[in-house]
Amino acid sequence: MAGCGVIAPNDDGDRDMAMMRYAVLAAAIAMLAGATATTAQAREVTLMTYNVHGLPWPITDDRSVDLRAIGTRLRAMRDAGDQPGIVVLQEAFVDNAKAIGRTAGYRYAAFGPAETAAAIVPRNDDDFVSDGSRLVGERLGKHVDSGLAIFSDYPILAVRRMAYPVCAGYDCLANKGAVAALIAVPGIATPIAVVDTHLNSNTASGAPSPRAIYAYRRQLDLLADFIGSLGAGDRPILVAGDFNVGRDLARRTHFDLRMLGGEASLQTAVASCRIAPRCSVAEPSGMALSIGRGKDWMMYRPSPTVRIRPVALAAPFGQAANGTMLSDHVGVSVRYRIDTRAAPAALITTIASR
Repeated sequence: MAGCGVIAPNDDGDRDMAMMRYAVLAAAIAMLAGATATTAQAREVTLMTYNVHGLPWPITDDRSVDLRAIGTRLRAMRDAGDQPGIVVLQEAFVDNAKAIGRTAGYRYAAFGPAETAAAIVPRNDDDFVSDGSRLVGERLGKHVDSGLAIFSDYPILAVRRMAYPVCAGYDCLANKGAVAALIAVPGIATPIAVVDTHLNSNTASGAPSPRAIYAYRRQLDLLADFIGSLGAGDRPILVAGDFNVGRDLARRTHFDLRMLGGEASLQTAVASCRIAPRCSVAEPSGMALSIGRGKDWMMYRPSPTVRIRPVALAAPFGQAANGTMLSDHVGVSVRYRIDTRAAPAALITTIASR
């Protein structure tokens, strides 16, 4: 991807984790060299999530015009000084979708699991996987990659990826999973982990409902573990993507259990914004449409040394005046205010010893 600093795929989980620990340690030491333990810092960071419907033909009609338009609009936002500093995409399968970051002028990019990335099936899921039906795309191998992309104006220090070993229906034709990028935001003492994901669809998967919900729950379980492995509570995390919750009660129940509780313990940007004394909402009709669908979520988790709070929501990629959209999803964003204090030496010792 010319024009962007692309992080190459790395399936060695231990090495990825070591890189992330080293990056955090190096950043923390550099931070202490120029700041005292009481130095306060603050920065506003905007993150946008967008399922761009970048599916290949003949699954859908030619998407090249709309995908190029998305990149061009992001470039126009940059020219106006209003671009999101971080963009996470889903269904960026085709080349025109992957090129959005380059078109929009992002210097850094990371992509999710490749088509060939292996995923080890947990033993308790063996029977479920082996019972898959080829009539709805199961047990036919992977035909596209994860479709995940993270574009950033800020340096990406390290990347971790995970392919979901359990899936249902036509979703199995893609190597869906999650990607985490460790991003060094200037002015923020601690690098931030940004996670992008796309979970199994429901009716659209073509699989019977019991199989779709089983795969969905297992993916949430694995995602919660993945998020938990990124910092054990002492690393700030931003999570966004297409969670395919919808209005299904069973899905929402497990989503709340695994994302808002347990190891992940995330907070949703929309809910926090609703109760915040000052949190503006731009393009409210687009935000309402996205919230009502219940698929695209933006969440965060602060750390002992970093406070995160949403200060604005927007829907820069919603419906045009004539009702058309560039995708079948709304592109929504949240502006976070991130306040950080220099980490005490005791915390750095803890990080270095992991």
